[in-house]
Amino acid sequence: MGVVALGAAVIGFVPGLVRTSRLGPITPLVALHGAVATAWLLLYLVQTTLVGRGSREQHRRLGVAGLVLAVVFVATGYAAAIVSTRRGFDLSGDLHIAADPLGALVFPLGDLISFSLLVTLAAVWRRRPDRHRRLMLLATTGSLMGAPLAHIVGQVPALQAFPPIILLPLGAFYFAPALHDRWADGRVHPVSLWAAIGLLVWAQSRAALIGPSDAWHRLAAWLIA
Repeated sequence: MGVVALGAAVIGFVPGLVRTSRLGPITPLVALHGAVATAWLLLYLVQTTLVGRGSREQHRRLGVAGLVLAVVFVATGYAAAIVSTRRGFDLSGDLHIAADPLGALVFPLGDLISFSLLVTLAAVWRRRPDRHRRLMLLATTGSLMGAPLAHIVGQVPALQAFPPIILLPLGAFYFAPALHDRWADGRVHPVSLWAAIGLLVWAQSRAALIGPSDAWHRLAAWLIA
């Protein structure tokens, strides 16, 4: 799943980096956030490899660096989202936020909230491997994949006409742990099930209820002021 997430990030973001028709140059803040996000995905791969090899002590020591990296990721992600909304367009042009930048802000900020919550719970339950590994997986593949998948949809004109199609790959990321549980263990772990349902409801709520609301637009306007 870590490899799949890294692949999705590459497919989603690299075209915007190399395309000369993007709407603006890559800023230092965007570059920093991208570097931190890449470091998180690579760290996830390293951590799962260490556990697979039985190097649990190294895994625990590196986990401290992971928590610091998570904080930096959230901070740079928040700053990048605010700057993008103030500007009124995303630099790549893939997200097409110009029509309603305040409404679109609900998606990156919402992803940062779910990422923070899942990583925090994973840290709290670090001595419960069954919960810890599922929470870290969903923090990485559930909370972080909305952005690259949105870029992928935005790059394909045929998909732009039906934005809700993003729920198909997102749902696959959300429920992959539950499907694996069922296949490997014969039962679905509660964390896999309820975290996936929570992520799906959170995504739908932002798209259908929170983002279009006047209350959110007032809050978003205050945040970028």
